[in-house]
Amino acid sequence: MRSSSVSHPDNERAVDLHIATVSEGGKGAGGWGAVLRWGTAVREIQGNELATSGSRELQMLAVATGLRALTRSAPVRLHSDRPGFDLAPGMSSRVFWAGRSHEDPDGARATALAGDALQKAIKQLEALCIHELTTRSCWQCRPQAAGLPARVKVTSGGLVYHLDEACPALHDGWRKLERRGGIRSSLDSVPMVDALARGFGACEVCGSVR
Repeated sequence: MRSSSVSHPDNERAVDLHIATVSEGGKGAGGWGAVLRWGTAVREIQGNELATSGSRELQMLAVATGLRALTRSAPVRLHSDRPGFDLAPGMSSRVFWAGRSHEDPDGARATALAGDALQKAIKQLEALCIHELTTRSCWQCRPQAAGLPARVKVTSGGLVYHLDEACPALHDGWRKLERRGGIRSSLDSVPMVDALARGFGACEVCGSVR
């Protein structure tokens, strides 16, 4: 995570975000859990992937979803194993990695949520598909781990992220904007976790890696 000139929020009223991930290994199913704590207020979140490219992807999803769940603007202490991704400058100025203690009750709860999410994913994979095979064993129905890129491209006025700056949908949107007298917005490269935390969805044309 990038360094920041902003003071560490040890003595500030910060939100604590505890995350944990667990997976079957390889490109199997994975689950993640997150616990947000601000004073006495606590919120628990979990999610899973039927096929994941690894812990980096799960950590990215846990952090992005946790940040999107915040209801106030406050510094965030991120309790996790060191994430393998960067945050955008605007985000890294308020998110601080604080390490993870496996004895912390919130950290333990995040681990439990991740384990529960993984079991839900496994249950889906073991269910029969329309071909009367388990979903994980059917070559037509089994999920594939596409993975998430480290960085994506977004525009200031857009709602989706792009993987390719030559995306036809992106340029078609620019042309429509210019015909209405608008000005083409710049295309910025941002960390994927930042795009997810800001609520960007995948472009249906070039961003369908998931």
